[in-house]
Amino acid sequence: MLYEIAGDADAPANSRLSAIKEILDRTVGKGAMLVGAEQEAAPVEIVFRIVDDTNSP
Repeated sequence: MLYEIAGDADAPANSRLSAIKEILDRTVGKGAMLVGAEQEAAPVEIVFRIVDDTNSP
């Protein structure tokens, strides 16, 4: 259902953004690190864009 809301061009923008945030929280934001993988703490940047293709040629 979250994917449907995120991809619905007729849904309000705040609903679409909330759905995308929830999808990211459930996947990327709560992913487990690999066991034994020592890594330095680094900021993670997630970039996405919503494309309005209703006016595409």
